[in-house]
Amino acid sequence: MTAIPADDIPPDWPNRECSRRVRAARLDWHVQIDGEGPLVVLLHGTGASAHSWAPMWRSLTSRAQVLAMDLPGHGFTRGADYERLDLASIAEQLDVLIEVLGLAPPTLVAGHSAGFPLALRWSLLGRHRPPALVGYAPSLVPPPPAYAMFLGPLINPLATSGPMASLLAATIGPSGMVDRLLDSTASILDETQRRRYRALFADSNHVRGAMNFMAAADLPVLLEDAAGLAAKMHLVLGELDAWVPPEPLTQVIRRYLPQAHVERWTAGHLMHEIEPARAARVILDLLDRP
Repeated sequence: MTAIPADDIPPDWPNRECSRRVRAARLDWHVQIDGEGPLVVLLHGTGASAHSWAPMWRSLTSRAQVLAMDLPGHGFTRGADYERLDLASIAEQLDVLIEVLGLAPPTLVAGHSAGFPLALRWSLLGRHRPPALVGYAPSLVPPPPAYAMFLGPLINPLATSGPMASLLAATIGPSGMVDRLLDSTASILDETQRRRYRALFADSNHVRGAMNFMAAADLPVLLEDAAGLAAKMHLVLGELDAWVPPEPLTQVIRRYLPQAHVERWTAGHLMHEIEPARAARVILDLLDRP
């Protein structure tokens, strides 16, 4: 494995002992990897990082080799081209990362929110196509109008520029915007979990990366391409999720991904952080099936 310890990660960051620095696809990745067995790859959503998988990490690494990373433009991964944070470009970079790490092709890829569209695109384009996909609150529909109005100013060309990202990073924390965003997910995070998100959004690189990643999404094209995808799919929808409302999401799944097994929880958008044991069980049950 071509990786070195990630000494620049904060001492109290979750699973820091599993953190590594990897140079691949012109990026300086922050990855976390541990465990033995079939490879499970975890893809976080917009504005998050590998830390969001921490509550379910030990459950998974007891049964599988687990790889999580900060996606380009997010967290502690450096060197992103902010004009190339589209799903296809990142899928290509993930292929290179797997190869540089010397890992076997993934058995299962799980994505939260915007991480699931990335998993779909990777499955369509990548050289390492997993036979199983899991989506927690899969972001396959645009946010409802009220949230789109709130996010719209953040994803226009001015907001996704470097200077505006720096300004946003300097003001988001004191303004309480991060906590309001977290509250809007209908997921009750504790203070430790909230503090990690505040730390991420205090970094202008993370803010710019998250906004550009969101702006580059092209869901209609992705869904047309993904229709009929052969991978086994398990999707978990949150009944309380206002960011990815379950009713329009269910209609999209029926039309484009009818082969997917759909499960609905009484949960908000950050379900995998709130109910980690239950979320881990979805992956472990799929690994147990032939």
